[in-house]
Amino acid sequence: MTSPFNCRLRVPATTSNMGPGFDCFGMAVSLHLEVDVREASQLSVTAEGAAVPLDRTNLIVSTMLDALPPGTEPRFALHLKNRIPLARGLGSSATARVAGLALAELWKKESVEVDRHWIAREAGRLEGHPDNATPAVHGGFCVSGPESYERIEMDSREYLAFIPALEIHTEAARTALPKRVSLEDAVFNLQRSALAAARVALHRHLGAIGPFEDRLHQRHRLALDSRLERAFAGLRCLPGVDAAFLSGSGPTVFVIAQSLDALIPSAKGVFQSEGLVVDAVAVRVDNEGLRFA
Repeated sequence: MTSPFNCRLRVPATTSNMGPGFDCFGMAVSLHLEVDVREASQLSVTAEGAAVPLDRTNLIVSTMLDALPPGTEPRFALHLKNRIPLARGLGSSATARVAGLALAELWKKESVEVDRHWIAREAGRLEGHPDNATPAVHGGFCVSGPESYERIEMDSREYLAFIPALEIHTEAARTALPKRVSLEDAVFNLQRSALAAARVALHRHLGAIGPFEDRLHQRHRLALDSRLERAFAGLRCLPGVDAAFLSGSGPTVFVIAQSLDALIPSAKGVFQSEGLVVDAVAVRVDNEGLRFA
């Protein structure tokens, strides 16, 4: 019988906030962290892709160990394949937390039938908000609250993620936010977040520009880098762009467009005119979320 410890774990990246859905909207996308797990005599880590620590300070490893009884050390040889850029607003830390918690569950239960709801709740608690953790586990488009969530399975259309060679860490991005907002801005976001959620529920894809505008967080985070601020403004004005919003706390900009191939050269030009090198990546929604193979 094949050991359950010889398997591959896959967790998708996420885009969160998505304009007006601050700390509650999130969607899993087709960039992945993969962890190959093998039985071994002791715990070890190797990696390819994003540069990460290969010891106990690795977020996947530390999360796994913290979720187990003190002194427990799974005898895993872990090989990480990370296609998710770090500190770019694509949920890399939540993805690592989810992977670590799933590995802890795998070790405890000796089965790939892990408790996905516990993993999502615990990852959200560790992250301080559930918007990335929920879709990373459950896939699709998710609206998350402190104790519950609703998930919508999305269609197969593509979207564009423009990923600048620029890091914005979540802590700095949260510090930039005001402690109070006006009633007018709160109502603005409530209207658009309700409309966006209703459109997604009805059509299973993201709609046009109106529902994805925001007044709570984007302008404050964009102001952290004036180049990104100007590029974002220019991108939204390009023909064929239906909507553009910061992915998570940025700097990745997520774009809903009519023709992806036609948009890429002009969009890259907007970033380059501000001195920003950018990767353009076409993504689909990952409706599976966390999975073992």
